[in-house]
Amino acid sequence: MYSKTTALILSAAAALCLCGCSGLYNKEYLSVNEYEITEQESYISSDKITVRNFNGLKQAILRFAYAGETEGRVVFDSSYEGDLLEDMASACWQVRTQDALCAYCVENIAYELTKIVTTNEANVYINYSSFCESADNIIHLPFSYGIESRLEEALENRDRNLVVLVSSSSYSAEDIEMLLTKIYRENPTLVPREPQASVTMYSGTGSQRLYEISINYGLTSEELEQRMAALQAIDAFSNVDISSLDEYQRALMACQYLIDNCSLTDNDSDNTAYAALVNHQANSEGMAFAYVELCRQLDLDCYIVYGQLFWEDYCWNIVKVDGSYYHVDASECIRSGLEGSFLKNDEGFWGNYRWDVASYPKCTGESLYRNSGQ
Repeated sequence: MYSKTTALILSAAAALCLCGCSGLYNKEYLSVNEYEITEQESYISSDKITVRNFNGLKQAILRFAYAGETEGRVVFDSSYEGDLLEDMASACWQVRTQDALCAYCVENIAYELTKIVTTNEANVYINYSSFCESADNIIHLPFSYGIESRLEEALENRDRNLVVLVSSSSYSAEDIEMLLTKIYRENPTLVPREPQASVTMYSGTGSQRLYEISINYGLTSEELEQRMAALQAIDAFSNVDISSLDEYQRALMACQYLIDNCSLTDNDSDNTAYAALVNHQANSEGMAFAYVELCRQLDLDCYIVYGQLFWEDYCWNIVKVDGSYYHVDASECIRSGLEGSFLKNDEGFWGNYRWDVASYPKCTGESLYRNSGQ
């Protein structure tokens, strides 16, 4: 059941917009305004909430849901105006469908109206979906810019599921999936192979979003941990005094390591840093990922490039050396030596290679290997 501990962390204010779901009450509204509760509209006393208008009624039901209550009692103030039956049906429906967390967790809201002497009251009953048992782990963010770090943490911990509630986000479910891919490609040793994300998004009022994210690593938990241990054990330069080397020497050392220790394959499955560094064979994507990791160990900025070679999909790297960016094709260096594909600028690389120049840093330095040799 939805946890009270998590619920209390949430803001009491909730914003509401109509979703196209089926439920207890199905009525169209021309406009629904964002609303924050005020003391003039409802107040809490012991085990019940007194409400003075329709907005206060919605907020009262939201309070119960956010607190994880299965039951709650609403007292209608004597000054309340409106049709109680219609308002209760409408409020339950809007809460159920117009708040992202409720859309995710709440399965059904029912109510029972009674009159005690001259006072109208309603008992509210809330059923929660069974998959909300882990709601204590829901991540709450005010804005979407915090999602990337949370996804990176999930990969570091090899988490397979997480739920993120964002008060204001413009990300679609597809954006979250692409963001996970971006994180992996920038950190190719976080996990031994590229994870696949499945994202279900629940919308609330305005830009409120809840993302239910499932991550598939394509491995059992045991396999995943075994491969991570092998990958993390790779310390290619443990006996090297990195501080004594300039950036050119470090970039060269990383490439030479792959030349000396890896062979090329055309297998689609050999597309990871794990394939290159642990199994010692990889395709161009795997070699490029391995070069990113080796450069990281040598304190160099390095990126993987997705482009084409001879009009075929292909990967290589861009590395920063002495303030300038250069192309490095470690796979071609293995095939043909360093001279043609190590530390080249855009002009020297363009021709057989194609890439989206707007997506990567411009490589404008002088081609270093040809000028200075090893």
